[in-house]
Amino acid sequence: MPNFCQVTIISISEIHSLTAAWDNNSLRLLLELAEADDIGDIADADLLEMSLMVLQDLGNQKAGELVLEAVFGDNMRPGVRQNLVDDLQDAEPWNDFAEIHQQRGIFVAVCLLHKAFPNRYGTPDALRLRARFLPLKSAEPTTLSSPPAVWLIRVLACGMDEHAIVHRLYETELKAGEFADAEGLVWDCEVVEDPATTDNSRTFDITASLQLFNTLTAGQTFMAEIKTRST
Repeated sequence: MPNFCQVTIISISEIHSLTAAWDNNSLRLLLELAEADDIGDIADADLLEMSLMVLQDLGNQKAGELVLEAVFGDNMRPGVRQNLVDDLQDAEPWNDFAEIHQQRGIFVAVCLLHKAFPNRYGTPDALRLRARFLPLKSAEPTTLSSPPAVWLIRVLACGMDEHAIVHRLYETELKAGEFADAEGLVWDCEVVEDPATTDNSRTFDITASLQLFNTLTAGQTFMAEIKTRST
């Protein structure tokens, strides 16, 4: 039985960092990896400045490897980190990285490296989409308590034409069945307060690569039909 959902795109904006991606704990981890002195004595307010100074002292190559290690840990091999540093200076390098589930981490790494080396790294751009979802007819409202990435992508894709990149890359996956890349495509999803929200609707801020949802427009409203349960 199909599920129906009315979607309203409230706003679309470019962002240049992810909320709390480099919080105090992440910066202290970075300084520990760099073997900085007296880390425990550094005030929280000074962590970012100290981290940038350490990265600048290391130089671009070593700094890039260190930031990638802080972001990915054992999930990325040292050889891959070493070879990836030069590619990070390309425009939107996360879009070209083969491991979809690590693209968000690439963006996070570039955000900090851009602060340390603004002449080497371009300003990182991502997209934040605020959208209201209202289930209709046979839709399952419980889905909106914590919407899975695959559900979000399939619903939002209904508002894009066939030329949008998500349709061109994932034509089969958008219809039904497995969608292994979905979790890597949606970087963040947070519920937000919305005066127009009802008992049955939810509004979310969804963050993703700039190219994923950039064919949607603010003020757009459309009906989405999901024919099968998300997997």
